[in-house]
Amino acid sequence: MDFFTSLVRYEIDLWNAIEDALRSQGQIGLARLQAVSVLAEHAGAGRVHDISGEIGITVGAASKLVDRLERDGLAVRSPNPDDRRSSLIALTADGTRALHAAADVRDTVLGAVIDPDAERSALSAIAALQSRLDEHRKAGAA
Repeated sequence: MDFFTSLVRYEIDLWNAIEDALRSQGQIGLARLQAVSVLAEHAGAGRVHDISGEIGITVGAASKLVDRLERDGLAVRSPNPDDRRSSLIALTADGTRALHAAADVRDTVLGAVIDPDAERSALSAIAALQSRLDEHRKAGAA
């Protein structure tokens, strides 16, 4: 397999392994886990734009994801006092519980399938690859 195919295949296989474990234990799915993680980092002041940017999805997809989080009682929107065009999104108590429970499952799977030394090496390689991709994007936009 070439580099690109191997990288994408691994990401899909890892995503599916975590998703399967979350589902089997009755937890929120991985996409929702990523979104609630972003909201937790923003401590009640998260926006759809933050979710979009931090997990790499479109603003429209992030908005729909927040709609589902709200519908399921995991998050709540409130008016943004600094920008009438956006809302602030906070986790509910159920959202915080769901975050912790699902993160525990995710971390257990990661601990089982990724050696700590390999993880450090992979993080270093991914950071270098991301930096080069970012440079390429900037050069293309100029």
